[in-house]
Amino acid sequence: MTSGNASYFVDANVLVYAALKDDSRHEVSKALLKDTGRGRLHLSPQILAEFYSTVTNPKRVTVPYSPPEAIEFIETLLSYEHVVILPISQDVPVRWISLLKAVQVKGPQVFDLQIAATMLTHGLTKLFTYNGADFKGVAEIQTSEPEMPSVTP
Repeated sequence: MTSGNASYFVDANVLVYAALKDDSRHEVSKALLKDTGRGRLHLSPQILAEFYSTVTNPKRVTVPYSPPEAIEFIETLLSYEHVVILPISQDVPVRWISLLKAVQVKGPQVFDLQIAATMLTHGLTKLFTYNGADFKGVAEIQTSEPEMPSVTP
């Protein structure tokens, strides 16, 4: 269970499932994004772009969002006080190159290392994702899948 004082980074796939009402992970993903009791949820511009690219692409989702619908989803997300957008500072590419040398990924896995670099540059090590295996090469990153918050009586 997560603590209200914790900070977590959120992968794009969590946003996608929160948007796709017909997916089995929709409710838990949506609850994660709305739950202020979990602490701060961090995103980056890359995550927002990955979300937009996925949900508006008919090759990636059964019922794609229109561009205005995707923008509205992002704007709603950004209105939550517990959601923080991390900047891509000049330190991120330096960390990213260091990770590329250490992990030596190929192809689209490079984007996961950029997420890891962004997280580590900002002192974050906890990541909500449905693709934890994508980050197994980065020992500092702890992944977990979203879960429904427990209800206290």
